[in-house]
Amino acid sequence: MLLRLFYYLIAAPLLFLLRLLFWPFKILLRVLRWMFLRMGAYRRFRKADFDRMDGWEFEEYIAELLLRNGFIHVEVTKGSGDQGVDILAQKDQISYAIQCKHYTSKISNKAVQEAYAGAKFYGCEVPVVLTNSYFFPSALELGDEIGVELWDREELKRLVRRAKRKKEA
Repeated sequence: MLLRLFYYLIAAPLLFLLRLLFWPFKILLRVLRWMFLRMGAYRRFRKADFDRMDGWEFEEYIAELLLRNGFIHVEVTKGSGDQGVDILAQKDQISYAIQCKHYTSKISNKAVQEAYAGAKFYGCEVPVVLTNSYFFPSALELGDEIGVELWDREELKRLVRRAKRKKEA
């Protein structure tokens, strides 16, 4: 009986007052944690060094980059049997079939041919070859001739800058 009386008269009101006193700090810590986690993801995206990624990480990074640049329905295709297309995306009612090439050397005609065939296979309107490198002149010529967009390292950097600006705005 005495223990129950102590709980109802002293302990419970004291615990209630402590809870009221520390509630704003609890909410503040939750908000700060949420902001820290969100900014951490942004920093990881911003500081991503696409030259040090492996092929799979590069494809995932490009998919996130396309989403941040206004593309919708961005889908990374399965690893094998993808018919030369790594990412399917859509922007302004136009469907894109994107072949990602994470190379240290220049990109040849083969990638352009794969992107063209893959776009036809998936029924996409615009085939794209995107790389962290550059293209051989013969690949540039073939791309112009058959209508494959070639996005080299400079275009990739532009996509990254646009994604940063949209995030900051």
